[in-house]
Amino acid sequence: MTLYRQLILIVSILFITGFIGTISISTANLRHFIDEQLTSHAQDTATSLGLSLSAAMQSNDLPVMDAMIDAIFDRGYYRYIAVIDVDGTTLAERSNPVRLGNVPAWFVNNITLETPTAEALVMSSWKQAGTVQVSSHPGYAYRELWQNTMDTFWMFFLTALTVMLLGLLVIRVLLRPLQGMESQAEAICNRNYTIQEKLPRTRELRRVVEAMNRLSHKVNESFSEHSALTERLRTEAYLDPLTGAGNRRWFNRQFQNLAGTKETSAPGALLLVELHQLDAVNDTSGYPAGDHLLQRAARLLDEGTGNIGNCYLFRISGAGFAVLAVNMTATEADTLAGKLCNELLQLHVEGIVTHLDIAHIGIALWKPGSTTDKVLAEADIAMRSAQASGENTWKRYEPMADNQAPIRGKTEWRNFLKDAITNENITLLSQPVYRVGTDRHTLLHTEILSRITDTNGEPVPAGIFMPMAERLNLASELDKVTIGKLLDHVGSDADMSQTYAVNIASSSLHDPAFIDWLFEKLSAKPDCRSRLIFELPEHSVLRDTDVAISIIQRLTKLGCGCGIDHFGRCFHSLGYLRNIGVQYLKIDGPYIHGIDQDSDNRFFVQALSDTAHSIDIQIIAEAVETEAEAETIGRLNVDGIQGFLSGKPEPV
Repeated sequence: MTLYRQLILIVSILFITGFIGTISISTANLRHFIDEQLTSHAQDTATSLGLSLSAAMQSNDLPVMDAMIDAIFDRGYYRYIAVIDVDGTTLAERSNPVRLGNVPAWFVNNITLETPTAEALVMSSWKQAGTVQVSSHPGYAYRELWQNTMDTFWMFFLTALTVMLLGLLVIRVLLRPLQGMESQAEAICNRNYTIQEKLPRTRELRRVVEAMNRLSHKVNESFSEHSALTERLRTEAYLDPLTGAGNRRWFNRQFQNLAGTKETSAPGALLLVELHQLDAVNDTSGYPAGDHLLQRAARLLDEGTGNIGNCYLFRISGAGFAVLAVNMTATEADTLAGKLCNELLQLHVEGIVTHLDIAHIGIALWKPGSTTDKVLAEADIAMRSAQASGENTWKRYEPMADNQAPIRGKTEWRNFLKDAITNENITLLSQPVYRVGTDRHTLLHTEILSRITDTNGEPVPAGIFMPMAERLNLASELDKVTIGKLLDHVGSDADMSQTYAVNIASSSLHDPAFIDWLFEKLSAKPDCRSRLIFELPEHSVLRDTDVAISIIQRLTKLGCGCGIDHFGRCFHSLGYLRNIGVQYLKIDGPYIHGIDQDSDNRFFVQALSDTAHSIDIQIIAEAVETEAEAETIGRLNVDGIQGFLSGKPEPV
């Protein structure tokens, strides 16, 4: 029961108690007064009548006696009058039945009025001739008592009602700050650290509101400090401080994750870019000018690759940059290299460099299982070939391209994906996510993975076909098939404790038609909603945080869970996590590979876990493949693990 209702109940009880007490005391006092009045009235009448009847009694004149008694009795205030001689003979008698009019019977039964019979002597000369007995009529007394009680009741009731309404209005005004504090506490629980600007006038409530404001401010500061520390650790470990691009360590980890032999493996292209005039600029214009050259070159390269999905920029040496592009074909890599060469000519236009020989680009294509050293060596060979071919040129390492069978052309990819969508040629696989530590067999949820079988009967993982589907604007159609099959499975699954997580592609998240389809499907299957978790890629959430928050709130309202997948790929402030409303973050594989031997990754994961837990978000580590990694993760306050160590993908 709310405090407001409790106060209403207490005030009501107090008023009812006061009302009953007031009515009881008022009625009792009035009854006592009326009792005395009735007794006195009867006695006075008896005495007066006794004196008046003395002469008639002496002469034994009964008609006169009757006339005198009638004159008094007819006034209606008496229930009984009798004249009795000394022998006990009733000489005259009058009686009036008790009629109470509109007085309720329950009132008469509960409130008794005493109407004793008063007596007086009737004298004849100096001798007693008889007695007069008089009893007052209680009818008028009951009516008077009832009317007084009702007048008191209505007066008290209307007064009490007015006072109560005014009191409740005052209480509501006084308790309004408590409602604000309740909303503020709920906001803090939802990672929204609001401040109440308007302080109540009541001193005690003002102090509580001020304390809540200080708490909100402190919690906000604590989260901001944690998130800033976490972001600083990651930035120092993986970003080039001069250009803001990923450093060599981040390049190695990303390549290992993208070209690995497990679930995340995918083919793609590496573009190795080398600037030629850095030393000359440093010698002639100083190191600040050289720094400006690197910063401007990094910005041009970033702008040239910014519109390409799953494309990453790194600075891997003094004047060397690298671009990793997932699922990029040889033709697309050639086009991108030519575009970047033209973009870098802007350095000459802006006067940052004096010669047109600005940079050369070497291209190497990789396939799943490739090593960093091998692909870098091939890209370096291609770049040396480009340097021998003229100014600002690019070359691709041909032997790699000849052996790159997994990479299809754009038209072939389009036909392949459309055929899979039309025929629903998508197979669902599941991979368990377990709790970390001694309780590793406790299942948190099961992630759904998808495969498309090619013409050779080989399964193509989502890590390979989804990036291409994003480029061809087919990702939302693939998501519809995958989610539709998952809903059918969940609806027929008898194990109601099983929870499934499924990914939503970035383009699907920003496709209104897909979102409408998704919520229509979920509305039609209410029994399935609480068993579904939708994972959103981090880069998609950061692309339009407001849209992501809106979709997450709608999914949460339906009873679905939400998480962020591949967290850590984007170097962005963690502040947005306060309002995002997800249940967990899945840390990207590059932070987990070899974490038992990498102190920087351990620091980052520990700091991220502390920051996320402060706002009730769980942390799950992806791509855990060794016991050493799992044991290390267990000491870093991580909640769950997923990877080949805990279970390989199996058909649903």
